[in-house]
Amino acid sequence: MENTLMKSVAKPFVSIKNNYAFEISDEFEKLTGYLRTELLGKSISEISNILKIDTQVNLKDIESDCSCYIFTKEHEPREVTISCKRIQSENQQIYFIKEKRNSRIEDTIPYAASILEDNDVGVAIYSICYNILLKANEKFFIFSKIPHEKIENCIGNKWQEVFTHKEEHFEIFFLNIIKSGKPFHLKEVKWEIPGEGDTYWNLSFVPIIIKGETKYLVQTATDVTDKIVSRNIIEKQKQELEVIIENISDQLILFNKNGEYIKMNKMARDKAMFNIKAAKNFNEAYEEVKIYDMKDNLLSVEDVPLKRVINGETFSNVRVIRKNSEYTQYTSISGTPIYDDNGNFIAGVLIMRDITDEVKYEENLYIKAQYDSLSKIIDNLDLGFVRLTYPEFNFVDINNKAYEQLKQISPNIVLQSSIKGKNLYEVFLEEPHMKELLHTSPKNNSFFEIRNFNIEGEDIFSKIIYQPLYGFNNEIVEIIVFWIDVTEEEKSKEVLECTLKMQEEIYSNVAHELKTPLNVIFSANQLLLMYLKNNLYEENKAKFYIYSNSIKQNCYRLTKLINNIVDLSKSQAGYFKLNLSNENIVEIIENIEKSVSDYVKSRELRIVFFSNVEEKIIACDPIRIERFMLNLISNAIKFTNPAGAIYINVLDKGDTVEISVKDTGVGIEKEHLDLLFEKFYQIDKTLSRNAEGSGIGLSLTKSIVDLHGGNISVDSEIGKGSVFKIELPVRTIEKKKVKEQTQYNDNKIETINIEFSDIYSID
Repeated sequence: MENTLMKSVAKPFVSIKNNYAFEISDEFEKLTGYLRTELLGKSISEISNILKIDTQVNLKDIESDCSCYIFTKEHEPREVTISCKRIQSENQQIYFIKEKRNSRIEDTIPYAASILEDNDVGVAIYSICYNILLKANEKFFIFSKIPHEKIENCIGNKWQEVFTHKEEHFEIFFLNIIKSGKPFHLKEVKWEIPGEGDTYWNLSFVPIIIKGETKYLVQTATDVTDKIVSRNIIEKQKQELEVIIENISDQLILFNKNGEYIKMNKMARDKAMFNIKAAKNFNEAYEEVKIYDMKDNLLSVEDVPLKRVINGETFSNVRVIRKNSEYTQYTSISGTPIYDDNGNFIAGVLIMRDITDEVKYEENLYIKAQYDSLSKIIDNLDLGFVRLTYPEFNFVDINNKAYEQLKQISPNIVLQSSIKGKNLYEVFLEEPHMKELLHTSPKNNSFFEIRNFNIEGEDIFSKIIYQPLYGFNNEIVEIIVFWIDVTEEEKSKEVLECTLKMQEEIYSNVAHELKTPLNVIFSANQLLLMYLKNNLYEENKAKFYIYSNSIKQNCYRLTKLINNIVDLSKSQAGYFKLNLSNENIVEIIENIEKSVSDYVKSRELRIVFFSNVEEKIIACDPIRIERFMLNLISNAIKFTNPAGAIYINVLDKGDTVEISVKDTGVGIEKEHLDLLFEKFYQIDKTLSRNAEGSGIGLSLTKSIVDLHGGNISVDSEIGKGSVFKIELPVRTIEKKKVKEQTQYNDNKIETINIEFSDIYSID
């Protein structure tokens, strides 16, 4: 009878006999997603648990129609009506399950599916009628203090079991929302999450009303921890800055574009020469305090420091005299305007320091002390030295060397003492160009001229350097002249120009690079000598190995630097030549990549080689190719963090071959890219830069590429890496012109040690 009944009804049903499931309909499988094999033999309690209805109703208690939610195998809620047919004689119950029409969440609140997909926001949907959780995403469980809980274990539970915050007011406002049918929002709620500490969330509770009844409650939780933490940090920094400003030893005044005082620190208030409470702005303060320059000239209103800042001027350590009815103060003032993003003036800053004692001391002692100490040295300098008054240009002093040089030019001068007091332009047979140079040279800078004097038929060249000396009012008080005989250099001018240019660049860019390895070598050598002198060799044998390797490593560094300087000098002088031969450029580049692979791996990096052709014969110098490739790979290693990669590609482009070295390193700012191949150019000019280098390598690389008739370019993005591309022309030379080529692989290990010496230690 029961089988006939079940077969005649095309409904989802489960048949329970003796408390265990023994029949499942096809429709039940379709509705729930569970297979018969997963349910047959399960107890009625297990069935209730699987369908997650035990928090709503007990299947055993169902006599007639009962509404509730069941949950599919995919944890999707289905609102159903369950009815029970009992067959007492067989101890059997048949539970018929019918899904309510148009009851699915995606039908009633279509936007729910989309917001649940957005895992940046915690979302939970509750059934109001059954007081259970219907759906939620992973972000919600982070918020609800159960980050390691599986979602499927929470679906179908009462909201009190899911929302584990036990504060009483949450239960109250849950009930109020349900009762009123109005949404409720909480901002910046502080939540303590285990393992993470305090977090902050914006919460929203929105009731969903269907046919006049509150059917669902949608809860969202947005993590605003970063925003709150950043705001708290900024506020703390602002407070700390206020404390610093208030307690700095200089006077600080902040004012607006109308000259009204916004803020003064403690020192400014203590040192104010006007009534702070009465004078609210500059004009009122200027009635009490007048400002003069260091020549004691009253400054106009537009020339005072505050007005200069309002007019957009930035200046530093301008000396002025401030006076009121009671006393005078010498003050050093720095001023800076502050603008908004649109370039509008919003505030100005003045930083003032009382230098009254300093000025008085300088006035009494400074100049005299300097002249007294210098005068003892100057007379015997092997360098011409002259002091001239300004603006008269009369001789104040002249040393022995300058007198000898001047007497050659003006033989009518008899005594050295007779020159003092005379005008410069009376003594010189040929007038110097000092006046013109003085007016055209930047203020506070020295300037020079090269003069050619014909003495007894012989050309004598002198470099005359003029250095203005400034007084306290920043006005020139004297001119110091240095006179240097440069005849020998001028007679070989071409060599001199090259030498001076190279000297300037080497002194400013290479001194540190030479000094560093030398210091290491000297230090290691001193330690080795100390151990030997004190018979400490045996117990320090391991250190001998370390220091020996250190010396070797830094010798490689010196060798690299010297090689680069020599080759770059040859390049600039036109003596840097290529030894061309017809070679397979793909094989050359691949061999270089293989030779450095161990070095790259030791830095926890990957190196990848790729070519779109197996062979490409071009005329090139293999040794020079290896030189610039090792330089580019060395740079890539230096500026790529561990776990990064270096990609070396050779691409046949028909008339050209493109060789590229790409890294995943720190990248280079756009402003530096155009200057990267200039001699001695370094992005980080400081002597304590993170990566060693003289700034020669890329310039030399460009020279080698240029000699091959190719070109080099670079593209980079900060944080993503750089790629250097070299394009070489595809051409060959006649075999009869091929010079004998030494095997460039013979000393490859030594070459790599030298080229990589500024990034690797030698084992």
